[in-house]
Amino acid sequence: MPNNANTAYEDAAKLTVDLVDHGNTPDRVSEAVLETLIEMSSESQINVWHKRTGLSKESLAALYRMYETGAGYRRSRLYGDYETGRLERERDKG
Repeated sequence: MPNNANTAYEDAAKLTVDLVDHGNTPDRVSEAVLETLIEMSSESQINVWHKRTGLSKESLAALYRMYETGAGYRRSRLYGDYETGRLERERDKG
């Protein structure tokens, strides 16, 4: 029977690789994701970038297991809500 917790990390790792490698992902987004992942991997000593193959799904899944899960979605919603409010306030002032 598969471990659902491990599957979730593996799915997140696959989605990350797909985002970074997708042809329509803007370079700035890919670079920001890669920079963050490389910083995290150096802190944890898990090598997520391999010269021949690029991002490793297995290494990313291991890295994700080390960090708290679910915070990314909540944070992105929080930052998005903040930025939307900030832009509305600027528009109302101007």
